[in-house]
Amino acid sequence: MDVGREADGFDRVPWERYGVGELPGVLRALASTDVDTSQEALEDLYGLLLDLGSTATPATVQAVPWIARLCAAGLRTSALLFFLGSVAASDQEKGIPPGAARASVTAQLPLLLPLLAHEEAEVRQLAVWAVAQCRSPENSGRALAARWEREDEPCVRRDVLFGIALLDALSARRLMPTALAAGRPDEVRIAALVVLPDTGLAWTAELTAVTVSLLPASDRIGRTPWLTDPFPDLVERLVERGRPGDAMDVVTAALRTEGEDGAGARKEAVWGARTLAEHRPEVRLRLLPDLLALVDDPGTAADLLVNAWRKEDDAVARELVHLASGEDDVLADRALSVLIAADVPEATALLARHLPDRPRALAATVVSEAGGRIRSVRPLACDPALLRAVRTRLVADGVGEEEAVYLLGLLAHWGPQARSAVPELLAVLPRFPRRVPEVLAGVAADGDRPSACCHWT
Repeated sequence: MDVGREADGFDRVPWERYGVGELPGVLRALASTDVDTSQEALEDLYGLLLDLGSTATPATVQAVPWIARLCAAGLRTSALLFFLGSVAASDQEKGIPPGAARASVTAQLPLLLPLLAHEEAEVRQLAVWAVAQCRSPENSGRALAARWEREDEPCVRRDVLFGIALLDALSARRLMPTALAAGRPDEVRIAALVVLPDTGLAWTAELTAVTVSLLPASDRIGRTPWLTDPFPDLVERLVERGRPGDAMDVVTAALRTEGEDGAGARKEAVWGARTLAEHRPEVRLRLLPDLLALVDDPGTAADLLVNAWRKEDDAVARELVHLASGEDDVLADRALSVLIAADVPEATALLARHLPDRPRALAATVVSEAGGRIRSVRPLACDPALLRAVRTRLVADGVGEEEAVYLLGLLAHWGPQARSAVPELLAVLPRFPRRVPEVLAGVAADGDRPSACCHWT
């Protein structure tokens, strides 16, 4: 296209005075037929006109009218619509009056509104973004409502719903029954759930069930400029709208999703739990049991979240020790496994006291590589009580090879400090002939040194 015709007068603007003297060249490169050149120019445009990716400047305000003209004329229309929407959405301004950036884009609505009916769905989708971010219900609310009625493409319909909710909560409220109806596309239903807290409608147990059924939402909502992670966004909106109890209910329900098909849901539930706790730290203790139930599921990273809370919150640290000391063996085992992985001193005595009933915690005493190869043993002290417990357990009936690996790993790590375990090692030598000799040699060796890491397969 002829950039010069659409940008008539552009070169007469003193861009050097605004610190963006290279901008005319960037716009010409934007029109290049070479994909790499055009993409590089687009990136330069952000660098010049949206400082640090989000801050509008005087140059931004000056450039918006020309960029809107280029956009409307068909030059990188989708990309420039996203840029203009980002300018309008920016609440960071430098060197210009508050609201000037948004006002500069709003002034271009006559060019942008017709793009809501563009033949390409992506253009319509990004036009919704740019038009809605102008926050001008009187100019664009009716146009978005009309787009909702006519739109057949789910991804566009989804974004229209986000846009209407941003402009007018009451209008979005009237659309909720239609948007949430069974059989509607997943991306539309997820969008409706995310914006529902903004409409003032009550959150219900039925809505919680629908939300969980649509997880993992990030896989189903598709690509949209409105958000990245729908479930944490929903949790945050519920909390911000004064509904922390509803946020707690939906997070808890998601954490308790069962089965292999629920793995993605549980992963997003942990994201939601993190978001909820960022806003309401007091819920951490209530969420702890459900998160501990997921510590065996590495895909959720629940163990990492629990440990992060333990480090920054003394109440969580105390509760973990309390749970690890409790009578619920399953819950106590999971809590203790977290404490051992974090090298918490209290873990040694708790493991010694309940060793036969703490298989997860025992497994946590080693760090394994892919394929089960032991990389290292955690630095648990050679506590007399734990050493006695390991010796007793090693020769107990029913100890299989996997459990023996962990027990022997501890003895190998302690080396000569565990010399009193020689009788037990000799006793189990016939049962584990491949593993015991190396441990026995290290334990019976002279000197008082920690043993090298074990490398058993």
